[in-house]
Amino acid sequence: MATIRTVIVPTKALKGGRHKVRVSVAHNGETRYIPTSIIIDNVREFKNGIIVNRGDAAFLNTKLRKVVQHYQDAIDELGYIDGLTCPELVYSITHADFNRHKTIKEVYEKYMEVADIADGTRKGYRGHYRCITAFIDENTLFERINHLTLAGFNKFMLERGYTANTRRDKLVFIMVLLNFAERCRFAVPAYNPFIGYELPAQEVRQSWLSVDEVKRIRDVQTDNRGITICRDMFMLSYYLGGINIVDLANVNFNECKHVLHYVRQKTQKKPKLNKFVEFSIPDEAQPIIAKYKGKDGHLTIGTKNCAKSLHYIFTAKMKELANAVGIKSLIFYAARKSFAQHAFEAGVSESVVDFILGHRVDKVTTALYSYISVTPQQASDAIRLVLDRLK
Repeated sequence: MATIRTVIVPTKALKGGRHKVRVSVAHNGETRYIPTSIIIDNVREFKNGIIVNRGDAAFLNTKLRKVVQHYQDAIDELGYIDGLTCPELVYSITHADFNRHKTIKEVYEKYMEVADIADGTRKGYRGHYRCITAFIDENTLFERINHLTLAGFNKFMLERGYTANTRRDKLVFIMVLLNFAERCRFAVPAYNPFIGYELPAQEVRQSWLSVDEVKRIRDVQTDNRGITICRDMFMLSYYLGGINIVDLANVNFNECKHVLHYVRQKTQKKPKLNKFVEFSIPDEAQPIIAKYKGKDGHLTIGTKNCAKSLHYIFTAKMKELANAVGIKSLIFYAARKSFAQHAFEAGVSESVVDFILGHRVDKVTTALYSYISVTPQQASDAIRLVLDRLK
């Protein structure tokens, strides 16, 4: 059984007769001392383990009690300590983080410090945190989050016009932090606040187009440069299996002249069986690539990087492209959704569609992937099957 108390050690006096108050740890017939930051001017200011004869004695004694309680809590957390020597016990309680009661801010910062996530995901999590702490004070103890907290936060977002998908994402981030806190053995709610709580239903964006509508986009003729760029990039994404614009901008077409090979940014940090996307670049895509490819092999719009400039062009001109082809609404993401839908309609297997889209596939979610592997040739054949429907 370990015994701890506050003491001063006469043989360790500082210059001028001052003393640093220490925590004495007695265990298994040995004693070790842990220094604190509290210093008294002489031995007459310390009696029976407390500081006396000073104007700030009450304040310093409060600090000492907190220090002693911290080490006592640390010893209690260790559980069985009889097998430890006194030096081992002191090392354990001074080098481990036994401060289990973390604020929301502390849990978030610790998670962001150690999480291996993509830059885009990290940026999104920072946005989630700003929204969460606009409703819950960041200095609130994490263990105080409960069912009412989640319900109140959802109502807070609903009143501000957030969509169901956005509200769901931000609530799920609280769940991510909760799971992280549990793994770190931080103090968490006594009852999981998500048990029995129904998250907002995920809204699936039905933005895919028919084969005829994709044809109309492909065949539209215009003198408007912005509309032309929107048309070309939309079709290039469709021809390349619904590739996202951020991944398209990162492809070096000097290296990928005939075969597209890339790692999808959104899932690059996550464990998955399909590490990359690979298939033959179809003939339909080559003229568009040649039109926009810069000397470094990357797509450019004028002299600027593709991804940075296209966001503005899509915002300004995508609606005009929709009007030109007689489509009610159109977003760039529709190229990806449409390709997936058309592949499914053409009878392409789900595993091949997943491979082409770069979806995260692992053994946990789909046991079948423990036995099969999609090949680049299968992906190339599937893309050819889809594009032949446009003829």
